[in-house]
Amino acid sequence: MTARPPSDPPVRLRDVTDRTLLLETTAAADVNEVYERLRREWGPVAPVDLEPGVPAWLVLGHNEAVGVLRDDRTFIKDPSIWHGHAENLLGPQSALHLVLPRAPKPTLADADGAKHARMRPPVDDALSQVDEARAGAITRRLCGMLIDRFEDRGRADLVAEYAAVVPFLVLSELDGLEPGQAQRLQEITRAIFESGAAARERTVELLGIVTEHIAHSRALGTRDIAGILAVHGNFESDLERAQTLTAITLAANEALLAWIAQTLALVLSDPRFSHRVSGGRLHIDDALDEVLWRSTTNPNLMPRFATREVTIGNKLIERGAAVIVGVHAANHDPLIQSDDPWDTVGNRAYLSFGAGPHRCPAPRLGRVIARIAVAELLQRLQVTLDGDPDKVEWATSPWMRFPARLPVTFPSPLQQPTPGAWPPGAQELMQ
Repeated sequence: MTARPPSDPPVRLRDVTDRTLLLETTAAADVNEVYERLRREWGPVAPVDLEPGVPAWLVLGHNEAVGVLRDDRTFIKDPSIWHGHAENLLGPQSALHLVLPRAPKPTLADADGAKHARMRPPVDDALSQVDEARAGAITRRLCGMLIDRFEDRGRADLVAEYAAVVPFLVLSELDGLEPGQAQRLQEITRAIFESGAAARERTVELLGIVTEHIAHSRALGTRDIAGILAVHGNFESDLERAQTLTAITLAANEALLAWIAQTLALVLSDPRFSHRVSGGRLHIDDALDEVLWRSTTNPNLMPRFATREVTIGNKLIERGAAVIVGVHAANHDPLIQSDDPWDTVGNRAYLSFGAGPHRCPAPRLGRVIARIAVAELLQRLQVTLDGDPDKVEWATSPWMRFPARLPVTFPSPLQQPTPGAWPPGAQELMQ
């Protein structure tokens, strides 16, 4: 199929019946094929289903995506204006209730306009005071602790036992949480996403723990992330502070999980990638950038909602329509990409950290954590993927892209290099 010519009348979402399920753009083995098929048929904006029967627009073009992200008056995060509520599109068991609630969630990530302008400075202040050298030391220590737990076995799942654990532990320590609190919060968070109807009760427990921690941090006068938020005058209550701390911690955890796991997956499954890394021809930062360009960790951003009728790419975006920015598709837009994969080395013009008011507040800190997590594992263990690299199973999320499991094997400690020694190519990689 080919994209409809611009002379045709604008396409309305309600008139399209053959919509692609958004999950196909993240769960497919070759997600580029899915995005390119949509681009060929629909152009820079395509109709999709968030779930069967729940339509939305998916923005594929780079220029169009930047326009949506920067226009926070036309495209807002408040889901209360979504037309699907009036049409009762979500069934009682829908997984979209957390994404499309009837009332706006009181968090920074879901705030618009003046509220967002009020709540963003405390987050920027709290994250900017994090010492990157200290964050790096914390990350190395915790990575070493996790590797110690499984290196004697000679096998591990690098998602469940490493990539999914490192970010939460690091972020929790930067938040000033005690290990027991961090473990409980991780258990609650996992349960929230798995419990459906019981999510509300678990959310109350989570906010209770974090709110108490905020008050405790203020009493102690700590200068960690929680301590900065605890005394910032822009907040109206400790509940608002707790919601903000929870939101930025969980969002950063998910993004880092995917970034670390994706990078490890590419090193283990793509010979061209692994040879370039292990041979020292790519710095670890170039490897991380390659992931953000070629296999975006957050391929689809959470919905925004149109406040007025607007036409983009010959598609009529009606008021109340859900609009998804396809970051992966935008990064692969032929208008900004070439056929030479080396053109992306050192190039950070990708949209993986977003754009506009909701742009990621701490890309440098995130890179420090991801870089060290990947490098520490590659330095300590000579891992080999246990299974067919072409049959890696991907997590079933329409928003994030990362392997569901990454089983590996490696030599026993007695067969490992002398402690402190570098495997071939690794020293060049870290320089």
